[in-house]
Formats: sequence, C-alpha cells, structure tokens
Amino acid sequence: MDFAIRKRRARYQLIHLGRVLVLAGGLSAAPCLAEAQTGQSGITSPTPDTVPTGVLELRGQLGGSINNLGVQQSFDLSWRRSLSASPRPILSEAHVAVGGSTAFTPAHVRGGVWVELAPVSMFVVRIGAEPAHYFGTFDSLTSFDSRRDAFDTDSRRERGGAVSGTATRVYVTPTLQFRVGRFLGATSADLEWWSSDAAGPFFYEPTRDTLLDVSGDRLTTLTNAVLYEHPLAAGGQISAGLTHALTLVTHDSLNEIQRVGVVAIRRFDGRVLGFARPSVTATVSRYLDDPSKRGEWSGALAIGFSLHRK
Repeated sequence: MDFAIRKRRARYQLIHLGRVLVLAGGLSAAPCLAEAQTGQSGITSPTPDTVPTGVLELRGQLGGSINNLGVQQSFDLSWRRSLSASPRPILSEAHVAVGGSTAFTPAHVRGGVWVELAPVSMFVVRIGAEPAHYFGTFDSLTSFDSRRDAFDTDSRRERGGAVSGTATRVYVTPTLQFRVGRFLGATSADLEWWSSDAAGPFFYEPTRDTLLDVSGDRLTTLTNAVLYEHPLAAGGQISAGLTHALTLVTHDSLNEIQRVGVVAIRRFDGRVLGFARPSVTATVSRYLDDPSKRGEWSGALAIGFSLHRK
C-alpha cells in the first residue's frame, strides 16, 4: 500500500478515535449534569400536561454555496409525535416522525419520504428514499469509464456528455447528540446506496461531488459539530462552533473528501418578514482532502423558515 495512503488512513483513524472519545464523554455526562443542574442543561422539557399528541410542520430552506457552486430551494413536511411525557432530559425529546421532502436546483429536482425514531433524546435514526431527475445541465450524470478518472470542473467540461436521467438514493442516518449547559454536540453518519440509469459504468453526482457506480454504489458521509449557544436579549439565539465532514465511497481512499470548518447560526423567535422562527446559517470550510480541491476553501449560506405548524 502506498505510504501516503497509509499515512492518510492513520490520520483518519486518530480523528475518528478522538471524535468517539469526546462524544462518549459528552453523552455520558450530559444526562447527569442536566438532571443535577436544574436550568443548566438548556433542554426544554415538556410537562405531562403539555406533551402534544402530534405536530405537523412545513419548513423551507433556501441556500447557496461556492466551491462547489450551487443553489437549492427545499421544502420538508413532517409529522412528529412525542414518545414520553417525562421531564428528564434523557427522555424529553424522544419521538417518532414521518415526512416528505423535495428540493430544486439548476441541475436536478428530487423528492422523497422518510421515517424517524428517537427512543431517547441523545439518539435519532432516520431512514428514507430519495429519487431524483437530472436535467442534463451542470455536468450532472456525465459518464466515466473508471473511478480513477479525473472529474474536476475542467475535466468534466472537456469530457462533456451530461445527459438527463434519474438517480436514486436510499439512506440510513443515525445521529448521536448531546447538550451540556450551552454547549451542543452531534455526530451523524449518512449511510447511502446510489443507483442511476446513466450510461456509466460510473456517473458524476453533483450533490455529493463524486463518481458513483451506476449499477449500485455505497457512500458514507460522517459529519461532526460542536457549538456554543448564546441566548439574545432581543429573542432567539446565536450559535457558533466547529464542523468536520468526511465522505467515503465504497471504502475507496482515492475519492475521499474531508473538510473542517466553522459554522454560525442565528435563530429568531416569533416571525420575521412573515416567516415563523427563521434561521440563518453560514459556514466556511477548508478541504483537507479531495481529488481536486485539497487546500481550497468553500462557503455556504442558508436561510430556513417555518411555513406552517399545527
């Protein structure tokens, strides 16, 4: 095995080990600290008389990014039911939910359905399927002969051959999360299975910015974040922290994508410009590893809002 690849994998193993240790410590400490320090956990716990039978919500988000350049409008309709009336932080956010989502970009439109289960506040798992139709623009569904082919922006333009077609993503996303005082942390894994009707044998997928096997391919994205949340006298909160993301395609080290960055989130209470409980999220990150963008920077901005809640 090439020395550079061995060194890279050793670095990833250290990062993953550190993440697991930090998360395990946070998860073990969060319930104890939250229950021992009333009002310090930051988790809003419903009382038995106020637990809703079900909450229906329609949310929207408009976002844009650079490197990769893109814009997206998405909507998410969900119905959520609490599973516990306990005020204990470990159970207060237990729930089951079902929903559907749709998203529009200049390259494709996709829609899907999902189910979500949180048996305890610190653990959530979502399972869903998401077919998409690609318009044949912005190099989407361009076919490649090998996973080792260059697929950076210039290479895709020179190759040409983007076509309209479909691709389907089936996914399972488990998430571990905790809150201690004003600190929040989460780690999640998007376990995805992709297929497409492109000519292949491999195709370029712009959302994940990588090459995938048309007959079926596995992709895993590990995402981690630690934030500090500060309530504002004017209402709402502002949060800021660090993020880390690592994408792997069928355990192939060639097309690994790894980024670290900072994130800031401003959440508003009530209504702003007619939208309920809007939020603004900004991220800046640097590619630690990527087939064509290593050492480069990227950024994204998203505005989220609630359209209906009942």
